[in-house]
Amino acid sequence: MQRVIREKFSKHTVIAVAHKLDTVLDFDKVAVLDGGRLVEFDNPYELLARPSAFAKLYNSSKQEMSDDDLVDDVEVEVEADGEREGEGGSAGV
Repeated sequence: MQRVIREKFSKHTVIAVAHKLDTVLDFDKVAVLDGGRLVEFDNPYELLARPSAFAKLYNSSKQEMSDDDLVDDVEVEVEADGEREGEGGSAGV
């Protein structure tokens, strides 16, 4: 979907609400709202290069993704343990 937006709307203004902040890193500008008020508006890399609300959100989302990977690893280990013990089936984690 991101590829289609970039190709078909390359000469248009695109306003996107992004939950995965990596998707807006190649945008020209990023607007950060807090409580309905504009708190930052700049190039995403400019915002990441300095202390900013966008940088804080971006770094926080990266940390959450790392934490999710740890949870996935635990689930895989639980499933593997169940199989080694001969319990059969899949672990219901």
